[in-house]
Amino acid sequence: MTMYCPDCKKPLIEFDLGSGNYHCSNPSCLFQYLELMTGKQHRKNVETEEIENRHQVSTLDKKPKRILVGLAIENTLLSMGPSIFDKVTVRLREDYNANVFDCLDNPQYLKQILENFDNSISTVMTKSLKTVLGEFAYYDSIREFLDKLSDKS
Repeated sequence: MTMYCPDCKKPLIEFDLGSGNYHCSNPSCLFQYLELMTGKQHRKNVETEEIENRHQVSTLDKKPKRILVGLAIENTLLSMGPSIFDKVTVRLREDYNANVFDCLDNPQYLKQILENFDNSISTVMTKSLKTVLGEFAYYDSIREFLDKLSDKS
């Protein structure tokens, strides 16, 4: 049985199978999630600030995405080997005074560093990040990050 958001009428997605908690996949919807067992509905805080592309986004919206993207990058780099992880993080720090958590806002940093490696490393990294972050691509900032990272120009 498909459950629908009470606010925007889009299908709700279960957090973890069997958890009984369903969230709305629409990032602009104020409905956050439904606890099926209790029937309690949770909504986002309506305090907003204007940022990228003049979208209204909650003030806490950007930080979790930065953490998500940073951890995805760290995980992917570590799975490719500690030496690659070390080389990329050192280059981020030395060349851009940045870390993996800054890559959501500056995907060109990671892209430039990966271009200096073997082409296969860049391809594997991009595909892996698309796999890990693909389910969050309904967020504009994550979709733009993935698009800029995979852009061949």
